[in-house]
Amino acid sequence: MKTRIRIIALALVALTLSSACTVEEIQFYLDATDEVRDVMSADDLLRLRNCESTDNYQAISPSGKYRGAYQFDQTTWDAVAGRHFEWLIGIDPIDAEPWWQDAMTRALWSERGRQPWPVCGKKV
Repeated sequence: MKTRIRIIALALVALTLSSACTVEEIQFYLDATDEVRDVMSADDLLRLRNCESTDNYQAISPSGKYRGAYQFDQTTWDAVAGRHFEWLIGIDPIDAEPWWQDAMTRALWSERGRQPWPVCGKKV
C-alpha cells in the first residue's frame, strides 16, 4: 500500500511539472476516472490505439464517421460520456484531450469488452 501511494505521489509530481495542468485538474481527473482506471493497462491502450489509429489521437476514418485514437463514432462517444463523463457529451473525440480519450475507452471496455473493436480488440 505504501509503495502504491509513493508511486501515485511521484506520478502526480511528475505530471504537474510536465504539464500545464493544475494540481486540482489532476485530482479531478483521478477522481473522475477512478472507477475505470484499472480496466485496461497503459500497454493495453497502446496496443488498441496502435491498431485503430497508429497511435494518432487526431485520426479520422476515411468516411469521417470514426474519430480519435480509438475510432469512436459520435453516438457511441456521447452514450458512454452520458454514463461516465457527462461534460464530454457533444465533444468531437478528436477534440478531447488524449487522457479523456483513454478514459472513455476504458469506460466502454468496462461495459462491453472488446466487442466495439472486433479486429483490434483481439490485440489487447
